[in-house]
Amino acid sequence: MPEVALPLRADVVVVGGGITGVSLAYWLGKRGAEVLLLERSRLAAGASGRNAGFVLAGVAANYAEAVERYGRSTAVEIWAFTLENHDRLGEALAGAAGHKRVGSWSSAATPEEAEALQQSVQLLSEDRLPGAWRPKGGKFGGLLNLVDGEVHPVEAVTSIAGQATATVADGVEVTAIEPGGSGVRVHTPGGEVAAGAVVLATNGYARQLYPEIPIDAVRGQMLATEPGADPVAGRPVYTDHGYVYWRQLADRRVLVGGFRNRALADEVGYDDTPTDAIQEHLDRQLAEIHVATPVTNRWAGIMGFTPDRLPLVGAVPGAPGVHVCAGYSGQGMGFAFNCARVLAGSILGSEPLPSWLDPGRPGATGSHV
Repeated sequence: MPEVALPLRADVVVVGGGITGVSLAYWLGKRGAEVLLLERSRLAAGASGRNAGFVLAGVAANYAEAVERYGRSTAVEIWAFTLENHDRLGEALAGAAGHKRVGSWSSAATPEEAEALQQSVQLLSEDRLPGAWRPKGGKFGGLLNLVDGEVHPVEAVTSIAGQATATVADGVEVTAIEPGGSGVRVHTPGGEVAAGAVVLATNGYARQLYPEIPIDAVRGQMLATEPGADPVAGRPVYTDHGYVYWRQLADRRVLVGGFRNRALADEVGYDDTPTDAIQEHLDRQLAEIHVATPVTNRWAGIMGFTPDRLPLVGAVPGAPGVHVCAGYSGQGMGFAFNCARVLAGSILGSEPLPSWLDPGRPGATGSHV
């Protein structure tokens, strides 16, 4: 992208050019705001361009676990919110970026997980949410959600960015954010921008600008094979409580990711270099699903995890004019588009945000790891 001269002022400055940043530019622009999006590298350079492209309902935990953790009514709201996210994202993409609602499998890795998934299906049915138990959905059965889907993550980011009414400046690093009574000053090596509001759409990197934000940087690792593997997955697959996942692309490449639970402490931080230990687990998973096609790519991305594994969306406590929209805990494609929509409404129209997204809520403090 050609170098952009930074304006002296913007209604809203969005920091971060991943799926959240471009979604904020999209929704804020629809409300008539002058938006400046600043990305220190390039669009989708972070986790938004390095994930498996799953668009799923809910959080990583199964529905029964979510009900126990958040309460029944909040769990219903969360699932409904992510279903709406998928609907709105699908409308915006209109078939672009390889978006397809092919469904997903949550496949049980153990008999205990199978029991939890069956309980989830019962609860989902009672709450009129999608999900069905299939005894042959993996070794111990699985939960089939036919409204979930997949997308090419980089293409999704660029498609949404192309529809946004905003000034996009990549290669611009924000060095400091200075809140004040009359607005917020954003400092960059190329100059200072005055803003009515600033949104940190930096997910796993949020603490680099605001150390007080309780979002831990967590590395997620993946690999991809060359095209032509035998068919192994007609839809995205999650197993082992979401710690292991894979899907197969149209050209029959296989993507496999996860296993950070095998080295939790090692996977915390900003180093996005793949490690031998986790990549060996990914290789073994390929063999487990009977894929012998050679691996062509290995990579990692930095995700943002909150203590209660729910996003932080809203005003940053103690920082007037500064907002955060981040902390998806591995489920960014399932949350970000709708989180950006409700935050845009809050910033420009004083619309209420769901209490379970509030950065100051109980449980949204401390460290996840």
